[in-house]
Amino acid sequence: MYSYIYDSFLADKKYAKIVSKIETKLASLGIAGKKHQLSILRSADEMVEEILKKESPTIVVIGSDQTFCRVALPMADTNAVLGFIPTQVDSLMANLLGLPVNEYACDVISARRIECVSFGKINGQRFFSSLEFDANKTELTADNKYQIIPKRVKTVKVINLDLLQFQKMSQEPDWQRLASNPKDEYLEVLMGTPGKEFWFLKRKEKRDSLFFVKKLKVKSKKSNQEILIKVDREKIVKTPALIESTKEDLKIIVGKDRLI
Repeated sequence: MYSYIYDSFLADKKYAKIVSKIETKLASLGIAGKKHQLSILRSADEMVEEILKKESPTIVVIGSDQTFCRVALPMADTNAVLGFIPTQVDSLMANLLGLPVNEYACDVISARRIECVSFGKINGQRFFSSLEFDANKTELTADNKYQIIPKRVKTVKVINLDLLQFQKMSQEPDWQRLASNPKDEYLEVLMGTPGKEFWFLKRKEKRDSLFFVKKLKVKSKKSNQEILIKVDREKIVKTPALIESTKEDLKIIVGKDRLI
């Protein structure tokens, strides 16, 4: 059984044509299902909990990367399958999972090519994509063995399912884009300096080091300071923090041109 979670912004009339094309394509493929509309009154967690009461559903998110990540979290270690129909041309998840945009993604959902991916945790709470924080004034301890004090780098990115770079999108061709491996027991840690554009000046990003961990402790060098960690590009967690890989997994639908 297919259940479709529609992003809240799709309720706007300007998206009516896109939604209509998606629904028509799903019906023609024989995979139409129940519609669930996100709103300020209905959260992704509540909606997923309601859908999961049914036996082995396939939940498909129609909308943004952020909503896709939010829906993934409560689906960890269930028998459900997660699919995604991106409606934004700059979708990072579409790039990673090999998905076309809008109604063209419906064929991928119908084909049901499935991969299992894992999650990460920060202070006991799951995250799906990646974390980012300023390297300045930070101390890291990897796997309870090695202490790392970042120098001459500006940003640390801890990755579960994301590109191995700081920019959300890349102008490089697909074969040159490096993605994380969300199917193993490790998280990738990328340290470097993000690129920057200002008027006619352009600075390329610099990737200084990449290593793999199961656990990473993050704290400030000074006890009276807090480092802000951005989780899945929206939520903020403060240090001290314990970041770790998990054995929880999730079945997701992917395309043949996926990067993972």
